[in-house]
Amino acid sequence: MIRWVTFLLELAIAGAVIAVWRRLKWRRYKKSTQYAFLVLCVCAVFASFSIAASIPRPQRTLTVTATGEKNEKAENSQIYFKDIKLNGESIGLPKLESGEWTWYKKSYCWFEAGDDRIEGANSDSITLKIDAVEKTELVFTGNKWKGIVEAGIDGKTVRIDTYMEGETGVKVTAELPGLSFALFVKIIAMTLAVFTVAYLLMSVAATAIVLTGAKLVAFGLEIFQDTKIVQKALRYQFLFEELVKRDFKKKYKRTVLGMGWSLLSPLLLLLVMKIIFTQFFGRDTPHYTIYLFCGNLIFTYYSESTKSGMKSLMENSKIFTKVTVPKYLFLLSKNVQTFISFLLTLVIFFIFVVFDGLPFTWKFVCLLYPICCLILFNIGVGLILSAMYVFFRDIQYLYDVFTRLLMYLSAIFYTIDRYSPQARNLFLLNPIYLFIRYFRKIVIEATVPTIWFHLLMAADVVIALGLGCFMYKKYNTKFLYYV
Repeated sequence: MIRWVTFLLELAIAGAVIAVWRRLKWRRYKKSTQYAFLVLCVCAVFASFSIAASIPRPQRTLTVTATGEKNEKAENSQIYFKDIKLNGESIGLPKLESGEWTWYKKSYCWFEAGDDRIEGANSDSITLKIDAVEKTELVFTGNKWKGIVEAGIDGKTVRIDTYMEGETGVKVTAELPGLSFALFVKIIAMTLAVFTVAYLLMSVAATAIVLTGAKLVAFGLEIFQDTKIVQKALRYQFLFEELVKRDFKKKYKRTVLGMGWSLLSPLLLLLVMKIIFTQFFGRDTPHYTIYLFCGNLIFTYYSESTKSGMKSLMENSKIFTKVTVPKYLFLLSKNVQTFISFLLTLVIFFIFVVFDGLPFTWKFVCLLYPICCLILFNIGVGLILSAMYVFFRDIQYLYDVFTRLLMYLSAIFYTIDRYSPQARNLFLLNPIYLFIRYFRKIVIEATVPTIWFHLLMAADVVIALGLGCFMYKKYNTKFLYYV
């Protein structure tokens, strides 16, 4: 509940800041400058989430007391204290404020006086501090020898009977009273205060970066505006923009949800895979939903981008056979359209990360590297496929089989930990696995890959893009005879 309320209020604050900033004479700047500012502000939102989530929460005092009482069916009044769960996550047995842990079989135990299993001091009551969260649970071992314990928190007391039929120890979980309204408001207020300060500072920094960048771009265009590359880009700018608009509208033509399918389609695929594979691969995989989402996010973008790019020349043959235009524009327009869908899904992915409890760190900025590499890699593969498709129509059927095989070799729904080191190294030959692995290391493991990992990824991009450009340059004049 706290996470939902805080998250919605943080988004409201971020939206208000963006709205105010946009009214401060932003209309005098070009749309590209405004869009760059909005992108940086969105990035600042996620960075501010990370900062706000890292602040320490208020703590509550918990007292647990062995009463010495037992259920009328029980044979003894022993207590085995196993664990504490905060919002479903185990924190083990933390440091005590008062009392002492008595260990027996890795559990805190209370026994009858004179029991020879007691090791060291034995306290009938313990006091400890725990973070204030919505749901706090105590976990005990229960069987026919277990008794009754009392847990007190915030002036409220809960009696917990740990008796269970049979001799095998079964976990007994008891939920403690929730947060008071005052503490609930305090946690939200503290988080919002940190988030607001962080976001305001980052928004000011974003403004400075955008204004400085706009001036540098204008200065650069003044210097290079006479070059052939810039002249060619400006010459076909209108055509490129119209191609992107056409492809985007065509994809969602006569659909009820329209752009909503860009978000709904990967989410439905994620749901299906989670239902099917959780029992087989997800039991021992931490944050399995995010693990799956990383794989689906990258593979879906690659698959859609390359498949649409493969037919880009044939679908636009009526244009370039009558008008002299750069043929790569058709492929780039397809890539822009799929990249927009990828960005929309990426926003949903980050929302899933927030609600899965994974922290946002500065390392998330490193995700820009695999995203840029993936864009260039998709363009390179698209150039290769579109050139081959002009001469060999069979390539579309072979590529469907190839992408299906690639999906199974990319470790989307399973881990490679069970394989030998030599077999794991073979996975690195798969470029898509590299991109997926990079995302998982940053988001789930919070570690930055090695420099060799970066270089290997860059090598894949250079090979794909270089081969694609070579094929377009060599067969550019021959495309007209085969379309």
